[in-house]
Amino acid sequence: MGGLAACPQASEPAPESRRDDAPPNPNDKRIVADTADYYVAENGVPNPPKEPPTPNTGRPDESNGNCRLFAPELSEPECCTRQLGLDVEVVKRACGLKLYLGESFHATCGYYFLPDAEASGAPPTWFRLSLVRGADAREAAEAHDLFTRRLASDPNFRSVPIPGLAGAYWSEQDDLHWAFLPGWSVVRQFTWQTGACSDEGIREILEHLVDAPEIPAGSPRLSKIPGQPPAPPPTAAG
Repeated sequence: MGGLAACPQASEPAPESRRDDAPPNPNDKRIVADTADYYVAENGVPNPPKEPPTPNTGRPDESNGNCRLFAPELSEPECCTRQLGLDVEVVKRACGLKLYLGESFHATCGYYFLPDAEASGAPPTWFRLSLVRGADAREAAEAHDLFTRRLASDPNFRSVPIPGLAGAYWSEQDDLHWAFLPGWSVVRQFTWQTGACSDEGIREILEHLVDAPEIPAGSPRLSKIPGQPPAPPPTAAG
C-alpha cells in the first residue's frame, strides 16, 4: 500500500468487546473464514454457524427497526452493539462503492458494501470497527504489535504513525490492514483488506473517523444507516 509504510498485527479488545481481529492465517484455529469476511473463533475452537442461516441472512434487512442488518453467513446476525463513528456516505464516496448492504456484529462490527446494484454475485467489500484496550492509540498499536509478532513469528512487525494524522497508527500483514485511531475516550481499530479502497480513500475514512464526535455507549440510534441524519418525525395529517 503506497502510503502504508507499516507492518501488521492483531490487538486485544476493550473489556466490553470480545477478542479482536487477527491475521487470517489458515493454521490459526482462532480464525473462521466466512465467505469474503472472517470472524474470530472463541476459546481457540472454530465457531462456524451451527444452524442453517435464517431466511434474511445474506440480504439487507431493516425489519428489526434498529439498523440495516446484513451478514454473509450468520445464523442469527445482530446489529452492532455500539455506534463507532462510521459514516456510510463517506465510505461510499471515498471508495467508489454505490450500495450499502448493512452491518452486523460478530466479535467486531462489520459494514458491507457493493460497487453497484449489478454486482450481486460478487463478494461484498467489508470494513470492520472495534474498541480495543489501550490508554491511547499508540499503546493499543503496541499491544497489537506484540500479539502479532508472537502469532506470526515476525520480530519485525510494527505499527507506525500515520503521516498527517496525529496520534494515529497503522500496520499491515498479507492482505489485512489495521489502523488505531485517537479522538475518543476509547481507542477504535479499523480493519480492511487490500483492494477494498484506494490509499486516498482509506485516508479520507480515517480522517473522518478521527474527527467524528464520540457517541457514548448506550446512545439511541438516530438512523438505521450509520452517519445518516435522523428521519424527520411524522407530521400530523391535516
